[in-house]
Amino acid sequence: MNSTTLRRSNITKEKVAMMEKLSRYNRQHRDENFYKSQNKTKELDVLWQSFGVKANKNEKAPQVYFVTGLVVGVIVTLAITTLVSLLVSFSTPKDDIVVSPKKTTVESGKFSFIPADAASAKPTVPVLANEEYIVKEGDTLESIVIRYYGSFDMNKVNAIQDANKMANPNALSIGQKLIIPMN
Repeated sequence: MNSTTLRRSNITKEKVAMMEKLSRYNRQHRDENFYKSQNKTKELDVLWQSFGVKANKNEKAPQVYFVTGLVVGVIVTLAITTLVSLLVSFSTPKDDIVVSPKKTTVESGKFSFIPADAASAKPTVPVLANEEYIVKEGDTLESIVIRYYGSFDMNKVNAIQDANKMANPNALSIGQKLIIPMN
């Protein structure tokens, strides 16, 4: 090294000589350790082979487990979906089921009531009056339809709009009175 560099770095010549000896020592011992470690690996390989541990040929690859899990998951999901759809279809009321009244005869021992006049023989459909609703904070026309009719139906929204002569269904104000047609 140059003497000016040594002065700038504050390193003495003794320190430089000691670092050079240390690097030579490390190079020599590194090479020795390299050869020693290679000999040990050969010894370990021989010991390992004599130990008799063999790879199990019956082991399956992880891909087999992944694919099997995927297929089983899809099958279980389809089964649960089918079961839920069947339960829902059995629990919902059917509109197309018509129950016909039993006709009673004199032979069965039961009495039947005969209406007094022909007007009372016709089944009457009760005509429901329109209801009035006062709009509260947070109400929408959709929430009012669900409250009065049980489910959302665009025809009911249009009926309420027509009954109240509303141009915009979103233009509700708090305290506004709405007529709710019930027929």
